[in-house]
Amino acid sequence: MPRIARDALIRRLHHSGLLDRLQTDARVLFRKRLWLLMPEDPIPKGSIDVPLVAGAVHLGHLGFSASAKKERNDAYLRWLQMAARIFGEELSSPQPQSTLAVPAKVARAARMIRERHREELSLADVAAAVELSRERLSRLFHESLGITFSEYLIQVRLASARQLLSGSDAPITEVAFESGFQSLSQFNRNFSKYEGQTPGGYRRATHAPQTLSRIA
Repeated sequence: MPRIARDALIRRLHHSGLLDRLQTDARVLFRKRLWLLMPEDPIPKGSIDVPLVAGAVHLGHLGFSASAKKERNDAYLRWLQMAARIFGEELSSPQPQSTLAVPAKVARAARMIRERHREELSLADVAAAVELSRERLSRLFHESLGITFSEYLIQVRLASARQLLSGSDAPITEVAFESGFQSLSQFNRNFSKYEGQTPGGYRRATHAPQTLSRIA
């Protein structure tokens, strides 16, 4: 297919808003910038990438910078494969289907999590709010976003915690509860698991450049 057709598909992708939404999810879930490269562009070294195909048209590659941890790279690859599948379905359909690429009730559930993550929020609460059974929402959530409900909730809370740790001097206990975690031990355990360091260590690392710049 000629270059003009590929460019038209890329414009459609940007106009759908789907790329922006998935880039936002990538930042929330992984603190990663989701990039889209054209077929002729070189793929950065040390990256995890998947081809982006719509019908018979190779549009380029989607990717992240890789992690030093294999389990994280495996999670990145699963998520990228899911994103590429959604993009392919979006662009191959006769009409824009961005509202269908991620089921409307799953999108509502994800939005509810982002808006109410500071509350004591359960799968049952969210399922009832979007009028689905717990089992149905759990399955659709994983199929649509490539991550479980509980993992998504944790990652949204961790994103909030990172912002508070780097942007305020609030006590770590206050950060934990303000981000939606039900106990300090739960917060510390999840933060260390997903970030590879303690909340205090993360705060020191993010504050260090600011301290040096003030001294300079």
